[in-house]
Amino acid sequence: MTRDLDTGLLRALIAVARRGSINRAATDLGRTQPALSLQLRKLEQHCGQTLLQRSPRGVSLTAAGQQLLPYAERIVSLTEQMRPSTPVAPASRCRIGLIEDLVSRNLPRVLADFAAARPQLQLDIRVAPGRELSAAFQHEELDLLIASPRVTQLDATPSWVVECSLPWLAQHGTMPAADLIPLILFAAPCSWRDAMLQALETAGRPYRVVLESSSLLAVQAALQAGLGIGALLSDDELPGVAPLPRESLPPLPAVPMALYRRPESLGDPALDQLARLFFLQLSQRTG
Repeated sequence: MTRDLDTGLLRALIAVARRGSINRAATDLGRTQPALSLQLRKLEQHCGQTLLQRSPRGVSLTAAGQQLLPYAERIVSLTEQMRPSTPVAPASRCRIGLIEDLVSRNLPRVLADFAAARPQLQLDIRVAPGRELSAAFQHEELDLLIASPRVTQLDATPSWVVECSLPWLAQHGTMPAADLIPLILFAAPCSWRDAMLQALETAGRPYRVVLESSSLLAVQAALQAGLGIGALLSDDELPGVAPLPRESLPPLPAVPMALYRRPESLGDPALDQLARLFFLQLSQRTG
């Protein structure tokens, strides 16, 4: 007999995974700590496995919890898209700007699910560097833009800002055995590049640049080939590449990602929903 699963239990798991604390997750969800703990126990009973492990440093997912998390995120995302909205005539077209680094994450899946749920809304997606997208937004060529406010430098106030972690990465998560740290960098101008170089120079760690490119695919390929270390937005879908141990190198500052909207699009229920889905997806990958 199939047992239906309450999506509220999945939201509880996602919140705890994101915050690393039941108390903080309960605050985010507007619940008490005992009520959230009860939901988590119910989810573990439903799955028949232990999903969380507790330590003095907080709460983390077990292997079973990590396996369940992407499915939980997908189910919650689809549930959000099913939420009925006020019957206001939707925009027939939505022009979206995304920086390339976000396209390697799960946002394309959000867009695909949203497009399937709202076939009457035409999505025009533009992927380009942040400065190019910023100019397009200023020229009213985009309705939604997600990029780092450090790069766009727009006068407009973003609808929201999410701080995304920027880990050091290497093949198999192993620090290269070399006197000079082999660096894989994005070409200038790039705020991530600046942060990496400043962190190493401040820590007195000597380095050499082994690859420099404006292409995300080139940087990813170099990391997978083991040419050196680099830094990308936290991404679980780059085979053979993993974060370095935290003690290996000085930590990098989080990268802010902001969503900008044209004033005339505010209040449109379809675009409100899409903006909310983007926020949920990005906030699940914060550090």
